Amino acid sequence: TMMVPVMLAIEASDLLANAGRLGILAVPALLGVLVVRLRQVPDVPAAIGALNTYTLHLGFPALIAVGVLEVDPSVASTWGFWAVIPVVDLVLIAISWAVGRRLAGRQGGSIAIVLLFGNTAYLGLPFAVSVLGEPARGPASLLVAVQVTLAVLVGPVLLQRWSGDGHGSVDWARLFRQPLLLAPFAAVMVRQLPDGVVGGVHDVLGPLAASTAPVAMFLLGLYLVENWELVRTAEHGVWTHVVLRMLVAPAVNAAVAVWLFEIGTISSTTMAVIVVLGGMPAAISTFSIAHHEGVAADRVASVVVRSSVTALVTMPVLATVAEQLSRR
Repeated sequence: TMMVPVMLAIEASDLLANAGRLGILAVPALLGVLVVRLRQVPDVPAAIGALNTYTLHLGFPALIAVGVLEVDPSVASTWGFWAVIPVVDLVLIAISWAVGRRLAGRQGGSIAIVLLFGNTAYLGLPFAVSVLGEPARGPASLLVAVQVTLAVLVGPVLLQRWSGDGHGSVDWARLFRQPLLLAPFAAVMVRQLPDGVVGGVHDVLGPLAASTAPVAMFLLGLYLVENWELVRTAEHGVWTHVVLRMLVAPAVNAAVAVWLFEIGTISSTTMAVIVVLGGMPAAISTFSIAHHEGVAADRVASVVVRSSVTALVTMPVLATVAEQLSRR
């Protein structure tokens, strides 16, 4: 019931302001497109591989760790804060299974990893802070850490088990060695050390974390140019993935967040952050994971491209809804 007056309260000026914020964040991506078009990158696939390694194994984990180091413990003092991502993920996994088994080729695995792994750290975290202000940084950082941890644990498993071209086996040792998975736990342990040590670790990781969003957006620009043919040659089921990622997933996030807010277990800021993060396109790292696992890589790549383009329209709308919710 809360969403109806919120939607009615949206003004064109708010939408334009949030579109402008998204445009500013997109500048590195546009520069990535430009340098490829000007032929300033002699080996685009190699550049994509190098930047993907940096973001996936260094920048992204540093961003998650810094968020955990900085967060105020009072932000996560209620059970609803810790429950929201697991509840959303359970619903999304159920949707993945139900829809995937009805599509040709058993596509539940690729649907699951796309729904679980929105672009929350590269794009969602900086966008949420730009829309909702600095008070959103703490809850957003911790929610992203929870979301990434669950996605890294569950996503590759479902990709293998629920895909027609999956091998049915998961390299658990490799899974548990991933920096993305280890980063939040390492940061929690560092927080137990003396303040001087925590500050030193923060100073070391800070520049890496700060570089992640622009580097990742630049990487997205390179990737869009290199894979633009995928936009025109989608295989069966790709648009189903995009609709689920860009329309159904945000609706599930918003419904769960509003419910937890109405029963008094999360703040309005947390509710608004969840709405913003829930509307992100498929993460670039979903392609990295699919390629690494050897399962549905082309399909996931196409979903990344198409959902990123679709987000240009949907993200300003969700951001404006989130702004209204944060004032409750």
